[in-house]
Amino acid sequence: MTYPIQAADLAIYCVNWGFRLPSRGMNATTRPEIAAEFNPWLSRLQFRGEVVRDGKGFAEYGIVFVPDPYSAR
Repeated sequence: MTYPIQAADLAIYCVNWGFRLPSRGMNATTRPEIAAEFNPWLSRLQFRGEVVRDGKGFAEYGIVFVPDPYSAR
């Protein structure tokens, strides 16, 4: 079980430090070496679609921005 967990940790690390969608509120700094390597690949890999909920259509993404729940608001 150790190897799959380590692989998942590496994947989320690359997403966390290398992928941003500024138009969706994801505008924090990145690690340039990770962003250069993985952002184009993750952009192509990410799910994008139109969803209808309660009669209203909107864009839906597979990678979403969640603000830090631990910082003061």
